[in-house]
Amino acid sequence: MTLHNRKAYPELCLQLLDTLDRCLPPHLSYHCVSHTIDVANVCNKYITYYDIDSAHSKLIRIAAIGHDLGYIISPVNHEERGIKTLSQLLPSILEPKEISIINGLIRATKITQQPKTFYEKIIKDADLDYLGRDDYDTLSQNLFKEFQYYNIENNQEKWLDLQINFLENHKFYTSFAQEFREPLKHQKLEFLKEKRNIYL
Repeated sequence: MTLHNRKAYPELCLQLLDTLDRCLPPHLSYHCVSHTIDVANVCNKYITYYDIDSAHSKLIRIAAIGHDLGYIISPVNHEERGIKTLSQLLPSILEPKEISIINGLIRATKITQQPKTFYEKIIKDADLDYLGRDDYDTLSQNLFKEFQYYNIENNQEKWLDLQINFLENHKFYTSFAQEFREPLKHQKLEFLKEKRNIYL
């Protein structure tokens, strides 16, 4: 990783977190700074688990912290908006190839995007890590509040259907997530299906 000074990397991370904390709209109950910190922490678990080198570790962390930066402007196409914002900050401390890697990592977090590299698989799984965790219900409800705010979905029954459909079609890409997150995700899916039967 090409940094002009040792302080550039931590200063960038702190700057991005501070910007998110100050500027993200208050109605973002899911895509808030806590989510960003969570994704970064999960990425750290992957970094340790797979013993990823320092250079790529820093790129993954920058992408994790910056992946929802675009929400400051709009939830629509927020990944590209975030990349555009970072394009004003990164050239002074990183090489073009490194910036390209970060851009690819951020794009990998798009729901419809297929990860192309091992590192993209990591951030993809980290972004949706909660699907296989005990705090799924809490975070899912936070996401539902956002859907309600943007008038995407207001009906609890339809929200339940959306969750079931998403979990049925979702896949984890890393061996870590497949081993440690997939089992609980499957349990949650079965529970939601049973819950759905109540409405039938």
